Amino acid sequence: MKKIIITLLFYNVFLAHAQHKYPQNEFRNPLNIPMVLAGTFGELRTNHFHAGIDIKTQGVEGKEVHAAKEGFVSRIKVSTSGYGKALYITHPNGYTTVYGHLKKFNDRIEAYIKKRQYQDKKFEIQVFPLKNELPIATNEVIAFSGNTGGSGGPHLHFEIRDSKTEHIINPLLFGYDVPDTRHPKVLGIRMHPIGATSGVNKLSVSQEIPLHKINNNTYVAKSVKAVGKIGISVRTYDLLNGAFNKNGVYSIATYVNDSLIYHHRLETFSFSESKYINLLIDYPYYAEKKRKYQKTYVDPANKLSIYKTAINKGFLTVKPLQKYNLKIAIKDVANNTTTIKIPVIGDPEIVPVFKDEKQTPYFINHQTTTIFKEKNVEITFPKHALFHSTYIDFKVSNNGFRVHKPTLPFNHSYTISYAMDSVPKTQKKYAYLASINSSGTPYYLSSYKKGNQLITKTKTLGDFTIAYDSIAPKIYQLNFYENQNLANHKHISVKIKDDETGIKSYYTTVDNRWILMEYEPKKNELFFDLNDLETTNKKHIFQLKIEDLLGNTKTLQINFIK
Repeated sequence: MKKIIITLLFYNVFLAHAQHKYPQNEFRNPLNIPMVLAGTFGELRTNHFHAGIDIKTQGVEGKEVHAAKEGFVSRIKVSTSGYGKALYITHPNGYTTVYGHLKKFNDRIEAYIKKRQYQDKKFEIQVFPLKNELPIATNEVIAFSGNTGGSGGPHLHFEIRDSKTEHIINPLLFGYDVPDTRHPKVLGIRMHPIGATSGVNKLSVSQEIPLHKINNNTYVAKSVKAVGKIGISVRTYDLLNGAFNKNGVYSIATYVNDSLIYHHRLETFSFSESKYINLLIDYPYYAEKKRKYQKTYVDPANKLSIYKTAINKGFLTVKPLQKYNLKIAIKDVANNTTTIKIPVIGDPEIVPVFKDEKQTPYFINHQTTTIFKEKNVEITFPKHALFHSTYIDFKVSNNGFRVHKPTLPFNHSYTISYAMDSVPKTQKKYAYLASINSSGTPYYLSSYKKGNQLITKTKTLGDFTIAYDSIAPKIYQLNFYENQNLANHKHISVKIKDDETGIKSYYTTVDNRWILMEYEPKKNELFFDLNDLETTNKKHIFQLKIEDLLGNTKTLQINFIK
């Protein structure tokens, strides 16, 4: 008992040190409303960790966004994806704050970026202002919250980065007041025998371990019989006060007989290592069941920096007839802790279970480049495209082809090359490669043509086909009509859409001069501020040309008075 108290005390001191090695209360809440979170730092997202916190804006856009501290605007990015409209402010204390999914910038920054957009004749843009161009004062209103980019609803995405390394740091370690008295929740535990001489409850396959909830923060399991090298994974989430969102947890630690053997903590990481999330989770199980279990052991190929302790890579070695008290401690940043207790008894008996690990003619040695060709399809896996060597399935039919099943995580993309021998010459310019989802719907893969080859680079596995798009995109739902007087209008809006491959580009002019139309793909809408018109009180010619990803175009010309 004394040993476990000392171990837990050390663990809690370790967490406290992580919090207080960063400046406390130097950064203000960027909003003038209480900080209620829709997402926490390091949450498990698709193929990446969440790189900041998502602050709720009470379900609306347009909240004033304040600079968290004095500094200067070091980067402005406007994109239809990702963070949408985003600001980066570098501060004198060595940190940079990031504000994403903004609706618009303040007048000074808006004028600066709009000038650059008109110079470059494009809406999506990224600029890096000099230190003296856009100085920022503490509390200054720098922007207004929105829902731009890859956002699924109004909120402010907020990050704190180390200015030198660009590593992202958990903002909740900087003293922000986010009320949290709720403990992490556990949805499941799995135990994984590693190798032919290991087993759990007499079986040599991974198994779910039933848990009984004792109280709000304690779960226990009945005795588990095991032998050999065993890995453990846990499905868990956290809740904060005042919100129903299922957030990520801060840390997970594993103890065996009161000794810490594994500990990871989501304090900081770099963008380059975020892809290793697919080695932190049980990826094959997630690909099949859509449930994310976090491993409490370290894959040999995993280069994440979040691991603080990993004795024997976090594996439990169970010897026959020995008893082990296994405990998993799950914490949030507020130090609310949930504990899972599992007694383990060493049992040498294993009933072999057949595993479908068939050998095929297609073996990928992940340490070398591997090329396979069947009929008119060639696939190339570069060195280290996969994290591990493996056999895959590869089959080509008249209707398409299959490259394994989507159960392997990727480090880098591989290449598919499709020889268009059977494609009519008149159709080749409309051809593209598509992946087929579980419901049979084809999805465009970014493809290019090289001679007779149709080529794509992808991290997608599964079923593929060749598809065609010869249909022009659509222009519809203008907010004005031919020769209308727009004296009382503040803006022009028009919707654009492509049902097959998607919009590649658009180009708009008024009186043959390029104009800045903002594009919001979630609404299929283009938007022009009529205050940008250089001349008024006259008849104007509005022209729009849009192009889809296969080069099909649609144009519109219409007159208006303003």
